[in-house]
Amino acid sequence: MIGIGIDVGGTFVKFFALNEQGKEIKYHKLETDMSKGPAFFIKQIADFINVWKKEFKEEICIGLGLPGDVDNKKGVLRFGTNLKFKNKNIKKIEFGAGIKKLTGIEPVTANDATIAAWGIYELILKKKYANVLVITMGTGIGGGVIVNGNLYQGSHGSAGEIGHIKISLDPKAPLCGCGARGCLEAYAGTIAIHRLVNEEVKKHPSSLLAKMAAKDKKFKIALVSEAAAKGCNSAKRVWEKVGLSIGAGIANAGLILDFDVVVLAGGVSGAAKYFMPALKKRLSLEKIITPFKNLKIYTSQLPEIGGIGAALYAINRNKNAN
Repeated sequence: MIGIGIDVGGTFVKFFALNEQGKEIKYHKLETDMSKGPAFFIKQIADFINVWKKEFKEEICIGLGLPGDVDNKKGVLRFGTNLKFKNKNIKKIEFGAGIKKLTGIEPVTANDATIAAWGIYELILKKKYANVLVITMGTGIGGGVIVNGNLYQGSHGSAGEIGHIKISLDPKAPLCGCGARGCLEAYAGTIAIHRLVNEEVKKHPSSLLAKMAAKDKKFKIALVSEAAAKGCNSAKRVWEKVGLSIGAGIANAGLILDFDVVVLAGGVSGAAKYFMPALKKRLSLEKIITPFKNLKIYTSQLPEIGGIGAALYAINRNKNAN
């Protein structure tokens, strides 16, 4: 069996073909074209799947990772802020039905961060642990949950949205991209980190961070890490705030589901050495210590885990269905 994993993004759609052993056979990247609406966009994806269908002699299964709120049972993207079609009123996009109609194969569909979690569970953790939380840290903060060795998506496919856990009830808390205030994403995503940097630069204009930021017109996470590595207190304070925020999110999730392992993935996780002390400090403040006493926290820099996870999850679901 060959699993075709598709990671749908606002800029590119990435296709991965993997065998049952998890070995990558083929890869293709297609520029996301939303100019002609959802139906044309879905047809683009399906047309390329059909190209690979003709090449492979083995049975094909499809895994689809979508950015936003996903109905995993119907294959519908209910809300996706990163897919900016010209008609802004479009919310429900029937990816599953569209791809099945055009390819003859019904895809396994999930939120992109959720399905990426399965890839980390298989490739990094080797299915060693029963209960796992994966947090993807980038522009947004997403998540995926493994419960008793299974990908948990909840009653409606919305499980794992740790980025929208509220860590502040302040009515003046930072506004999140989802439209709410106080979300973890608004405190620890790259947009939030950029805001924290600007606040530090304003308070400490002579700091190394301020000088480095002035030279770099386009904000990069690496800039904050580089300044922290050189001993800049402003940069260290930024990472401390990020660590405390991520720690609060993990504490909230851990008290509900009691994980064995938390894996931090995505671009921001590369700075873990700078924010991990504050993260662990925040967890140490919990009075109910059982869920955190032996909690393991890992980082993963495995690239393209969304599409790979989608392919692996499709293979897993199809094998278990037979």
